[in-house]
Amino acid sequence: MKLSLAIIFFAFSLLSFGQDTIKLNFLYGSRPEKHFKNSESKVFGGIKGGHVNIEANGRVLDFMPGDNPLFPKNKKPSGGFRLNSSIYWDTTTSKWMTILIPVSYSQMQQLNTIFDTYSQETPYDYAIFGMRCAAASYDVLSEIGVVKKINDRKNVFKNFYPKLFRKRMLKWAKINSHTVLYHPGKSSRKWEKDNGIF
Repeated sequence: MKLSLAIIFFAFSLLSFGQDTIKLNFLYGSRPEKHFKNSESKVFGGIKGGHVNIEANGRVLDFMPGDNPLFPKNKKPSGGFRLNSSIYWDTTTSKWMTILIPVSYSQMQQLNTIFDTYSQETPYDYAIFGMRCAAASYDVLSEIGVVKKINDRKNVFKNFYPKLFRKRMLKWAKINSHTVLYHPGKSSRKWEKDNGIF
């Protein structure tokens, strides 16, 4: 009986205190290099563009534009969260960076709930002067206690586009000794210059 109780307690402890890992994925902004303008396509945002998403348990949560209004139309959003089975960029030719973030079992459960609820009904619209992928990703991480919760206006200002968010999260990852993965992009495109090191 005592042995059974010990096994149950040990299993519960693993569930309660064990760690899972989520991925914070960054696609770098880019534009075609001078001699490749006919063979390389333009992308949304250009050199100051790029993208951010959160990946966990084989699912990827992206915050994507709709009609792309100047200011959010939260009562009738056209943009918002999308749930995908993988990241949409080509990992062999694109320049990208991933921060591996350890989370507790309860944080992972919270994140799974956010994935399900936000992809069904987005809490806010995607807007040029509003929430976009970087600010929205910060917001999701703050909801599960990975980063400090801040108000939407401050979040939008601090994380206005992916590079601003990426620089902050890289410093945060270094302080917390989190693993950072990096892949250089193909030479036919001009990419944002930072290489995952600050």
